[in-house]
Amino acid sequence: MKYTTVLMDADNTIFDFPLCEYNALKSTLINSGLEFNDHIYNSFSVINDRLWKELEQNKTTRSELKIQRFRELIEKCLDGLGNAPELAKEYVSQLSRQGILIDGAYDALKELSELFDIYIITNGLRLVQRGRFARTNLTGFIKKIYISEEIGYQKPMKEFFDYVLSDIPERDKDKILVVGDSLTSDMQGGRNAGLTTCLYDSENLTEMPNSLCDYRIGDLLEIKDISMGEGI
Repeated sequence: MKYTTVLMDADNTIFDFPLCEYNALKSTLINSGLEFNDHIYNSFSVINDRLWKELEQNKTTRSELKIQRFRELIEKCLDGLGNAPELAKEYVSQLSRQGILIDGAYDALKELSELFDIYIITNGLRLVQRGRFARTNLTGFIKKIYISEEIGYQKPMKEFFDYVLSDIPERDKDKILVVGDSLTSDMQGGRNAGLTTCLYDSENLTEMPNSLCDYRIGDLLEIKDISMGEGI
């Protein structure tokens, strides 16, 4: 096998993040006596995605992100109703309970773990990610979870990957594969660290070739094909 070690993203690679996000926001707003509908969810998702991109670019902080997304939602969709800090706290609590996996992810990780050392690399909030993984049966397939909030640097910063690389047993970068759904976080981060990158793109939305990706897959089990020299 060409690779011994896989550094794998969590959201939209293992977890079905849109469904997790939907359920968490619905519970947060309804529990707070506020309106919830698909328009509100879609607005929140756009706001949230933009703020996470800003975090990747060091334009905001996690503390500010957690509250700002609800400040903007309250102003845009909730007629000024709701307390942003209280909603932010409840949302983190609700999201930490959402361990919904992408279809096939459990079986794929089980099979891949027999061939590779798998490590999770995520920018997600510590309380959220620790809580979600605790609600899955994946711990036996994963060597360790690296969370940017705990490390002090976020993807795509080279310092994040330097920390991970200094902590895992594999020392040969050529034997390490970065797998994730984000060009700006996972793929750019892998490039910054001098690692081989593999984009998880189940809907084939990204045109190839792409300067940030060595490979593109639509199923996690395709990692086996890549490592055997059969991937494209």
